Amino acid sequence: MKNIKINWAFGFVLLLAGFIVPVKSEAQIAVIGGGNLSTVRSEVTLENKEPIFGYHFGYQLQYFPVKSLEKWSVINELIFSRKGYVQQFEEDYDFHFNYLALPVLINYSPISFLSVQGGVEFSKMISTNIKQGLKTYNTFDIGLAFGVTAFDNKWVSIYSRATYGLLPMLDYVGMDEMGNFTGDINDIHNLCYSLGIRVKLSNEKVKLYK
Repeated sequence: MKNIKINWAFGFVLLLAGFIVPVKSEAQIAVIGGGNLSTVRSEVTLENKEPIFGYHFGYQLQYFPVKSLEKWSVINELIFSRKGYVQQFEEDYDFHFNYLALPVLINYSPISFLSVQGGVEFSKMISTNIKQGLKTYNTFDIGLAFGVTAFDNKWVSIYSRATYGLLPMLDYVGMDEMGNFTGDINDIHNLCYSLGIRVKLSNEKVKLYK
């Protein structure tokens, strides 16, 4: 039942995003892709935890809703993103989590070739290498996202972004040393740093309506 509710919630977010774009806006469309360096933060110590390298790719729609505020724009993305972490014991145990993510960002360009972004990222876990992982982990996440883009006014630009997950990936019952229940625990949150390249399909702004 919980997974059904989460799927409905993520579907609603995707539907809502389709109405965020003002009909009379000018926009630019691009494809994006690059690498992730990700890990998790936890209130309970995870022994020998190390970051893991992943990747992301997708498309980006950047639109300019107010002509008089050319330095300000809104960015919508739809991306596939691999996150996770590694635990090192006698051998390495990789934890991979594949997400379909929808960042919604406010973009500000103080100068023509540099811009900064901030906003939220809605994401849905669609697969993992953990057996029964989609039944074990919470599959919906919301994160705060902050980034910088260089050569923003060119066909090809470079961007970096940090995403701070807000929702717990695991819900479980805590126990003390005597085996007594100590209450529900909501723990493990995604942390991800991304570096990538954006390629504009057109360097000219186009209207989103005829």
